[in-house]
Amino acid sequence: MRFPNASDEGGFPRARSRYYSMLTPKPQLNLANAKGYFREHLATGDYYMDGHVVPGEWRGEGAALLGLDEKVTEEAFIKLCEGLSPKTGQWLTARRNTTRREGDLTVSNRRVFYDFTISPPKSVSIVALYQDDRILKLHDEAARAMADALEKFAETRVRKDGANSERVTGNTLCALFRHDTSRELDPHLHTHCIFMNATYDWDEQRWKALHATGMYRAQKFAENLYYHELARGLRELGYTLTNNARDFEIAGVPESVVERFSKRHRQIDEAAQKRIETEGLRGNEKNLRKQVAHDVRRRKIKSLSSEKLRPRWAAEMTHEERAALSCIAPGKLPIPATNEAAAAVAKKPDVGGFFAWAEKHVFERNAVSTDYELMSAALMRGRGEAFTLADLEAAVAGRDFFREAGTRKLTHRETLQAEWNLILAARDGRDACHPFNDHFTPASGLKPDQRSAVIRILRSRDFITLFQGGAGTGKSHTLREVVRGLETAGHPVRVFAPQHQQAADLRRDGLDADTVARLLAFSSHATLERGTVVVVDEAGQIGGRDMLRIVGAARECGGRVILSGDTRQQGAVAASDALRILETQAGLHPVKLDTIRRQNPDAVSSREQKRAVRGYRDAVKAAADGKLVESLEKLERLGWVREGDAETLPKEIAARYREAVERKEDVLAVARTWDAVRTLNAAIRAELKNAGILKSGVPVASWQAVDLTEAQRRDERFYVPGEGVYFLRGYGRFQRGDFCEIVAAGAGGVTLCKDGRDTAVSYNHAAACLVPVRAREIELARGDRLQMKFNGKSAEGAAIRNGELATVLRVMKDGRIRVRDDAGACKTLAASQRMFIPGYAVTTYASQGKTVDTVLLHCAGDETKPVAVNRNQWYVGISRARKQALVFTDDATALRTRIEQEGNRAPAVSLAIDETAQAGLQARLSGEHQRVIAQHYEALRATHAPSHAVQAPAQHTLSPMYQSQQPNPRKGISP
Repeated sequence: MRFPNASDEGGFPRARSRYYSMLTPKPQLNLANAKGYFREHLATGDYYMDGHVVPGEWRGEGAALLGLDEKVTEEAFIKLCEGLSPKTGQWLTARRNTTRREGDLTVSNRRVFYDFTISPPKSVSIVALYQDDRILKLHDEAARAMADALEKFAETRVRKDGANSERVTGNTLCALFRHDTSRELDPHLHTHCIFMNATYDWDEQRWKALHATGMYRAQKFAENLYYHELARGLRELGYTLTNNARDFEIAGVPESVVERFSKRHRQIDEAAQKRIETEGLRGNEKNLRKQVAHDVRRRKIKSLSSEKLRPRWAAEMTHEERAALSCIAPGKLPIPATNEAAAAVAKKPDVGGFFAWAEKHVFERNAVSTDYELMSAALMRGRGEAFTLADLEAAVAGRDFFREAGTRKLTHRETLQAEWNLILAARDGRDACHPFNDHFTPASGLKPDQRSAVIRILRSRDFITLFQGGAGTGKSHTLREVVRGLETAGHPVRVFAPQHQQAADLRRDGLDADTVARLLAFSSHATLERGTVVVVDEAGQIGGRDMLRIVGAARECGGRVILSGDTRQQGAVAASDALRILETQAGLHPVKLDTIRRQNPDAVSSREQKRAVRGYRDAVKAAADGKLVESLEKLERLGWVREGDAETLPKEIAARYREAVERKEDVLAVARTWDAVRTLNAAIRAELKNAGILKSGVPVASWQAVDLTEAQRRDERFYVPGEGVYFLRGYGRFQRGDFCEIVAAGAGGVTLCKDGRDTAVSYNHAAACLVPVRAREIELARGDRLQMKFNGKSAEGAAIRNGELATVLRVMKDGRIRVRDDAGACKTLAASQRMFIPGYAVTTYASQGKTVDTVLLHCAGDETKPVAVNRNQWYVGISRARKQALVFTDDATALRTRIEQEGNRAPAVSLAIDETAQAGLQARLSGEHQRVIAQHYEALRATHAPSHAVQAPAQHTLSPMYQSQQPNPRKGISP
């Protein structure tokens, strides 16, 4: 079993080689550096070619507007860097100051250009530069196609007449420079696509600054288009390709050759690892690698060309490696069919099949997508097949999508129908039932606001009743009393939650809870008694389709639904945030619980501590009320917002973590991205070890699930031989909790090895029963913190819940690990139970529902993404603690803006769809919906016999969807 580097990206199994290709964007902020970049790098490559420059070429509609149709000259390039027209020397764009003063510092006032660098897989570079010049032309054409695709997403800012938005211009000034080697003189084909900071605004009829956010959003689409065009060309030349989840390789190129000619990558790996060992990881590992790459650059070597380097490359390879490459030399390749007869019988690619896969993949987690996101997924699935971008665009146009006019947004018909069915079920159930229990007296131990909430819920006459409890308000205790009131009135009650850990927490609070998955795994006849009231906690984490099934199960048994949750926190992973849709679109009025009890001044002793906790509680309340900047300002007044360099923030967080441990406090670090979580876990553990809190440990294997959609779990490229899978449920001779190595993956299924015997599993069963995992080797010592990533039983029979945190007590010689969970229970993990990760830091999503004394919130960004936190993540992150929430950012000004941005995905019903499309949906919905509703109200009459007559609602038509691009809770379906 191999152990990947910690910098491997989540979401993808490792490819055959970890020296994969990618598109990397980088803005150039410094004018002097930009000029030097052209002279020392772009125009010369990574080595000097006998004193000749690398000829760049202009590309883009903006370049054509300025008459730039020849090769790129230094004079024209430098003038555009300075904001001048290369033809006239006049100012091209309005902003002329390249720098400005911020206190004692001089900082950039404008971006000079954006460098989008694309490189092929390493095997392609080797074959192209060592023995087949034809591939260079393929690479050039694919890079041009990529640049043309990115150009369509060019935007400019609109700031006139009070507007504050972006306008698509679709034109750029792009200079392409193709280079051939790395600084270590290895074959390294790559092209710099330099987009100058200028675009022509046809509405205002003037040149303006380029706004590249749309281009960043389309980065994956452009990257997949490049891979597809290159792979298609290689197949036409006769090459055989092996596709993987990330890119592809040319079959027949030994992996040892790929390793041999990746010296630059290995050099950076080794230097970065040495710095981590000697200095600790002070920031994000990706940023450290970038710094190392700059520091350990070899000086460029004169008088070398690719022709002169080929003998050197041949000398570096073994005889066997040269022989392997000779087998795929151009003269040995199959001759491509070129005559019309052969073309006529050639198998036409299944563009529809690739696009169907893309739909399943994209719409599993998104109710609203874009045409280019779908095409990107289809390009990835059908990489190298004989279809074009135009074929995909035709496939999009031919699909039965609902599209928003004037944008590239669209939604799947089934997704929109599911959301409308959910909305109509809630609307039709308003005031249609008798109260649950309008004579119930809540327990005296509840606070006044909790008592009021219980009474209001039990007096509800709605089929679907909403209960919104803010973070730390005591919602679970209130819900327990609601259940007691329901049972007192004779209602059968079933309580559910989305996750095992949440259900366990409810059981600890006295509620007999189970998971939503258990409810949906069986028919409602088998699980729900007649007239059951279905209570769902943390309902904000349930997607639209599952919520519709829950509602259908309650409706089928003549029951009702109570949904408890908080849409101000983070929503569902699956498509459609159902609870938010019900709150904003169905005219339901949630019962709210807003008094915060987690931050309790009476729980601390000193006057100063009481003052701090009161201020902290006010900050959390402001965030809950949507006053995000005010909540930040309150934390700033407490001195709890720390601004610093992004590279040093992890070390600062680690020091604060250590101090909290020394105070015997429960402490948790929280970040938005997995990259940041891994960086924080490494930094905190190093700090604790240096302080002597952790002793030297022993290396153990751990497995982390690869986050895949169901479509990806049915795709052979996501099962990498030599890596493993973990069984979530039993299948055949495989038991729940089994870890098995992947032997092979083909069109028919994946072959797994258990107890020395190979067994093939179809992708249908694989998608339902197992998950691919990535193995890592980590050090564990007594006192280490772990986050469990599986559901199972310990050796003692105690439940282990996905997401729970535990402390290591002992690592035994036979591979078992003794831990203590945060509730104090001791558990022994078997040697086969390795689904865990370090638990010092967690994502904001994983932190939801957790309570600690001190929370440390990481809010830093990177070069292409500013401060990485939105309003939902901010509210969840700062509200986890009882005593203190420290916020760490590299840009406090940007943080003030970012925390006000919506973190919610748009629902399908938010799209501004034309009336004709709405009428078609109405025709499909009305007959089926009215039939189901009629049956439901007959069941309600028979089951509940309410004191007032239950009336089935009159038939009604769909309300118009509101005409805006962003969800607006004040518009849409009227009550």
